[in-house]
Amino acid sequence: MTGFDYAKTRATAERLIAKFGQRAQLRRITSTGPDYDPVQTSQDFACMLVDLDHTQAHIGDTLIQRGDRMVYLSTAGLSIAPTLADRLVIAGVEHAIVDIAPLSPGGTTVLWQLQVRQ
Repeated sequence: MTGFDYAKTRATAERLIAKFGQRAQLRRITSTGPDYDPVQTSQDFACMLVDLDHTQAHIGDTLIQRGDRMVYLSTAGLSIAPTLADRLVIAGVEHAIVDIAPLSPGGTTVLWQLQVRQ
């Protein structure tokens, strides 16, 4: 019996996010120079995502705050994996990444589910 083809699932997720999602930028900020006088530079990586509201049921008595967004981030064309230190720029508005949950069955990252906050 052969294993499940997660690469095919990944391609399907990429296609659906490209069709129904929107363009955005994953912003990575790096510091160079001495610790007492660092120079911060940012680099934007183009990405595709689906931006969703959290339902009211998810907000009460959890770490999800009103105004937080749930984002499905595609792996298509993205050369880096998101980290909590990165920012997500959606429609020109910068959001902090609060939580990252990769959908990664069988070692293949299909997409990233992010909780972002303005």
